[in-house]
Amino acid sequence: MIARRSLAAAFLSIALLALGCKVPRPTHPAEGRVMGSLPIVSLDDATLPVPSLTGKVTLLNFWGTWCPPCRKELPGLVRISQRLNEEPRFQLIAVSCGSGGEDANLARETTSFLSARQLPIAAWGFSEAVIATHFSLAYGLEAFPTTYLIGPDARVRRVWTGYRSSDEADIAAAILVLLKEQGP
Repeated sequence: MIARRSLAAAFLSIALLALGCKVPRPTHPAEGRVMGSLPIVSLDDATLPVPSLTGKVTLLNFWGTWCPPCRKELPGLVRISQRLNEEPRFQLIAVSCGSGGEDANLARETTSFLSARQLPIAAWGFSEAVIATHFSLAYGLEAFPTTYLIGPDARVRRVWTGYRSSDEADIAAAILVLLKEQGP
């Protein structure tokens, strides 16, 4: 009986794909939620204000210099940001996360990493480890890298967890859809 059900499910999936129907992608618990102000600080300049999530399409990425998938993904996100450099309705916020606990060297490691790889983005980090934990619990930040696409209403529209080589194109397409929805 189980084999017959598995075969039927496999046949149905193949039939749907052949007909052009997409199997729905799983959603992240943060999708659809409004994200409040970010509990982050600039790792470059402590006087910089935290970017607002309202009024712009925001790509919010959580990564770490110690994380191999993050090191693969971040250059692609920077490429997307550079392509949209003249688009005032878009912003990339990349939050560097330490390898655990209190990380006094986070600013130095992050700026050194970005400089060595010639990644021209602002360096941000959580203001405190306990705040990082609260944010993680509230918005389902369970793995690195995790990237949130946030609409101009501060609502989380999409979330990518981990790294896949196809993500850069998928993220870029999703950003363009949101920018078109927002209008000129």
